Amino acid sequence: MKKQQDERINENAADEAAVVKPEKKGRRIANTVVNIILVIAIVIAAVCTYVSFISTSGNGVPSIFGVELLSIQTDSMYPVFSAGDLIFAKRVKDTSALQVNDIITYWTVIEGERALNTHRIIGIWDGGDHLIFTTQGDNNTIEDDMPVHEAEVVGQYTGKRIKGAGKVFDFLQTSTGFLIVVVVPVGLFFIYHLIQFFRVMFEYQSVKNRLMYEQEREAAEAAGEEDEKKKEREKLEAEIRAQILAEMKNKEGNGTSDGGTGE
Repeated sequence: MKKQQDERINENAADEAAVVKPEKKGRRIANTVVNIILVIAIVIAAVCTYVSFISTSGNGVPSIFGVELLSIQTDSMYPVFSAGDLIFAKRVKDTSALQVNDIITYWTVIEGERALNTHRIIGIWDGGDHLIFTTQGDNNTIEDDMPVHEAEVVGQYTGKRIKGAGKVFDFLQTSTGFLIVVVVPVGLFFIYHLIQFFRVMFEYQSVKNRLMYEQEREAAEAAGEEDEKKKEREKLEAEIRAQILAEMKNKEGNGTSDGGTGE
């Protein structure tokens, strides 16, 4: 009987193991995907935070390790780069090294507001103790209205760009973009792992309860076996006592019979 019960337990354990194995594999894949999403979200969050708040230098242009990231808003420099592109510029330490045809980023006034602009140098003038640059967009027919003082120059175009990435860069710096791309994935990550934590806790409790049940069952079986052995011993002892009493009675009966014959 006990052997059959053990066989059924082993069969059930094997079935459960066969079911759990695919579940664990799927869970590992899900964890890997979620962790990759989290890493991407954290990197984006770090870049956005660094660019938007920490790395803004004295010239007001966000940069990472001296490389300035600039989102192009118009097609004034088409076909070199277009609106929506993300270009890379390097800081200009010595404006005297700039030459005609270099593409620079500088502060200017556009429609009454101070803004960054990236155009090509078409002329350089000596202002005595400073340089003055005249600029023009490659896609414009006339030069820019305002000359550029060397103090307003913040970067020089490196010739590298990522087409269309400027729109993404602009979106990430908005509160909506930061919420969708960073906050929501990170929040979902923590919710997912919170669920996983409680699932592990429930599974642990389930396994613990099952082990306790098995231990109690084994203890009950051991106690039952002990009771059976005790009953067998008591039965054997009773049989031995009965046998001894029977033998004693037989001897007494024999002794009485022998005494009666002698008279």
